[in-house]
Formats: sequence, C-alpha cells, structure tokens
Amino acid sequence: MNTTENPKKYEAYVTVIDDKTVLIDPVGYAFMQAVNKSNCENTYLAQIERVQHFKNRIAEKQLDPTTVVINLINVDSPYGVEIAEALMPGHDWQQYRDKGEIPFARGLAMKEGMIEIIATFDKEAAEKITKVEGIPVIVVDHCVVEIFSV
Repeated sequence: MNTTENPKKYEAYVTVIDDKTVLIDPVGYAFMQAVNKSNCENTYLAQIERVQHFKNRIAEKQLDPTTVVINLINVDSPYGVEIAEALMPGHDWQQYRDKGEIPFARGLAMKEGMIEIIATFDKEAAEKITKVEGIPVIVVDHCVVEIFSV
C-alpha cells in the first residue's frame, strides 16, 4: 500500500442504503472481481473452437486483424445484454434459454467501438484491449469482462 493512501478506504463497513443494511467491503469486492475474471478463462476455453472459427473468418474476409475483436458475450450476464443488443439488435435470445442453453453473442466487432462500450463499465479491460498482441477476445461472463488474445 502506498503510504499516502488512506488505509481506511480498504476497511469493510456496514451502512444503510434504501432502508436495507448493506456490507461495503472493497477488498472482498476486489477479490470476487479477480475470481470472476479468472473464471472467464473457462468460458474462453469452452468456446475455443468458435474463437478459432472467427480467427479464420478474419483471414478469409481479409480483415485487418488490428481493427477487429472476437466477442464471447453471455447475454444473461450484467452488461452482456446491453452489448449483445448493440451488436445484434432484436435477436431472439429466449430460443437458447428455452433449450436450456446459456445465450452467448459470439462474433466479430470493430475494436474501437468495443473499446468505447467496455470502457463504460471497466476501464482497465478497455485499456487491456489496446495492449493485446494478436486478436483480442472479449469475454463478458460472471458479471465481469476479461480480455484474451488469439
């Protein structure tokens, strides 16, 4: 910890919000975010065949790999529905739920547009997209976003 930082900002405390008693725990929250980002690797690996498919599509369409990203977005995850609707407006996600599947929006998107969208809720992940060597793979799942490279 930086000696100029306020050590109390890391302490958990209880408060009342909207007439409900709430625990505010910055360290616990950071821990859960790290765990959830780690869990995104399982999502990425479970869909690696689709990732490879989209990587091949980039080559087939002769797209500039520095301008596109591959998305794996759990539509039912917070932020996922908003991003999926922006990328695939009006798509029927319920059909996947009805089959007992988790609806994922998977595909290619323009890098700059995705950086703007991701920055609205996770600035670090948005910055990470710009630093990826290779093609960024954006995984939105487990209430977080994580970036991989292929």
